[in-house]
Amino acid sequence: MRKIVGLIRFASTYVRLVRDTDRLDLVFALADSFDDSPGLQRMLASPEVKQYLARPLPPLTLKLAELRAMPEGSLGREFAAFLDQRKLDPTGVYHSALDTAGDAVAMKRHLERSHDLWHTVLGFDTDVAGELGLQAFYIAQLHSPLGHLLLSAGLLNGMLFHHEDGDRRMEAITRGWRLGQATRPLFGADWAAMLTWPIEQVRAHFGIRLEDVRAAAMAA
Repeated sequence: MRKIVGLIRFASTYVRLVRDTDRLDLVFALADSFDDSPGLQRMLASPEVKQYLARPLPPLTLKLAELRAMPEGSLGREFAAFLDQRKLDPTGVYHSALDTAGDAVAMKRHLERSHDLWHTVLGFDTDVAGELGLQAFYIAQLHSPLGHLLLSAGLLNGMLFHHEDGDRRMEAITRGWRLGQATRPLFGADWAAMLTWPIEQVRAHFGIRLEDVRAAAMAA
């Protein structure tokens, strides 16, 4: 009975997300539903994640005022501009609690707290197309089960409610998948240490070319 109730709750959450792709609370609810799934176990077993979990970094803590004060052209300053232009707070995607232990929580916490930095470095915007492009990048690099689910929700939303945006979404997904395969893994990076680096240096570190960033931005 409990499994049936869980499936009904999962389906209801997914349908609501298809109708409104801006509901971050629904994304978090779906992410939590994967906690005991085989897909999440595959992510935890990937080399990049295992290496990170062997020596996890302290949870990233970012404050807009400090980011704005960083040197011109640095990752931190560019990140602040990215957030300010979209009226976002860096803590908006912090979901996993700091006082909860476990490998799955540590992995999710690291992803959540660096999520918008990935947007900034890769050039994907925070609209639906940009988010789908980043999820495709996650799938290419981490085989994310949540990424597959979010791609399907975003494409269904486009088919049912925003067909005019369908080509942009598909182009962003294609771009994200190709970028994820072509660049060094972003997961596990010491983002706190790289905030003062010139953003061009950060991109070069991962093998991201400026033309890749421009193409991603145009796709999204």
